[in-house]
Amino acid sequence: MTSLSLICAEELAKLLRNPKDIVLLDARISEEFERGHIPGAQSTQWFDWCSKAPAQANSELFEAGYWGNLQVENLEEAQARLGNLGITRGGTVIVYSNGLASKGREGRIAWMLLYYGLQDVRILDGGFGAWLSAGSDTTTEIFSSPKTNIEIVFAPERRIDLRSVRNLLEEDRGTSPLLVDTRSPAEFEGKIFDYQPRKGRLPRSVNIWFERYFEADGKFLSSEKFRALLHSENAQFGIKASYCEVGVRAATFALLYELATGVVLPVFDGSIMEWSLNADLAVISGCQSGDLEAC
Repeated sequence: MTSLSLICAEELAKLLRNPKDIVLLDARISEEFERGHIPGAQSTQWFDWCSKAPAQANSELFEAGYWGNLQVENLEEAQARLGNLGITRGGTVIVYSNGLASKGREGRIAWMLLYYGLQDVRILDGGFGAWLSAGSDTTTEIFSSPKTNIEIVFAPERRIDLRSVRNLLEEDRGTSPLLVDTRSPAEFEGKIFDYQPRKGRLPRSVNIWFERYFEADGKFLSSEKFRALLHSENAQFGIKASYCEVGVRAATFALLYELATGVVLPVFDGSIMEWSLNADLAVISGCQSGDLEAC
């Protein structure tokens, strides 16, 4: 049975005293990892697990971090990378980053691991900052887990591709929100980021900004508060998927949604980059509303 959970810094410190069958992943940028990390952690970058942008994309989309589609074909490389990190399907993987400042990196890695079929994935609540606040040790030493062999077994309910999103929008002709856009209001309204093929949002989207998922201390909202956030945006029912720019913030939203509601929410990892690259698909800009008719 698959398990997703949050773990506090104090509990993590206890587990690391006897870290058998535990893999700890640092999802921050490499430079931050090199300056200091939790003992036993290994660094991984979310974009290293992605496919390449298609040939018709502009040059910027070929740079690391600008294309979010997860590698889902020719899995030998991904399986080898999992094995090099010492990951097994039945073991425990704990992921951390730097909370709000990391814009969902830990959520993206955790979501990916769950989609790849791992059974026990945990996220450090409050990230590296919470670890430091707890007075726990850090190191610059590089740790390597013993290599393992692992076969990826997809959990298809966790991911939705462009064709399926398009079909969803074509089949449901209502006006209520179907998609949660987790980007900033300025991104949602198409006001910033000229490198995107087209600026704006997918039809039938409601904007629930990533920055709203955190408490002042950098920890995630409680499940009760997260459900209240959904209710305030009329997103407690009927939402079918989440997206952002490249499927990073959206992955964090989906996992928090799952923890708060018990429902697995698919992530459109291609997000606005892939959608807006296809000229025949509608992109909405302007006023902030989940109702297309209001715009």
